[in-house]
Amino acid sequence: MYEQLTDEELFAEVSRRRTTGEPVGNPLGALCARWARPARYVISRIQGSYGRGSPADADELFQDAVGKFLDRGLDQFRGVSEQMPGRSASPKTFFLRIVKHVAIDFYRRHREELAPASASPDDVMEETPSEVARAVEGARRREERAEAQELYWAAYARLQQEHPKEASAWELYHHEDVEDHEECARRLDISVVNSYKRVSRAQAYLRLYLLELQRDGQPEEPS
Repeated sequence: MYEQLTDEELFAEVSRRRTTGEPVGNPLGALCARWARPARYVISRIQGSYGRGSPADADELFQDAVGKFLDRGLDQFRGVSEQMPGRSASPKTFFLRIVKHVAIDFYRRHREELAPASASPDDVMEETPSEVARAVEGARRREERAEAQELYWAAYARLQQEHPKEASAWELYHHEDVEDHEECARRLDISVVNSYKRVSRAQAYLRLYLLELQRDGQPEEPS
């Protein structure tokens, strides 16, 4: 029923029904179903940055974001980009920003709740071997994530220097969660085809740079 409608048309139908008091569940459900995959991608990136999270969290956070979108987002969305005044913004971009902030708030709150309280020596219990093993494994994974992030940002800095146009498209599409080539094209004043090309080239360059960085960081073979 809604497959032929664009996101903007479907969002307009949700807004119309809400204004007239009609049920919005069906069109809103169809709209959010389209955005479920990019929303979970945004959540996974936040989970990676905080070093915690699970697929069950993603489902809960997605539903929470949908609730906020329905309660407040429908009234707040004006169709204008907050980051680039004068440019139009899509409902999808607006929703993904809600998803991003919901996930950040969730993991920031949990990190504060799980922060260890100061304890006296009498309160400290001896750790079991399994707990020590988990702690060591956790530290190793955090170190690997930190190293991977360092390599990525080094590769991205090279991309910015050598291919600034591709870097700008990659920045929008992956760093600012604008997972819509039409929106990227509007922001960059290029065609949608060129947006696809720039993001694709950026990905290829980054892959090459990362391989070179990983190779340069490997110890030399003994002669």
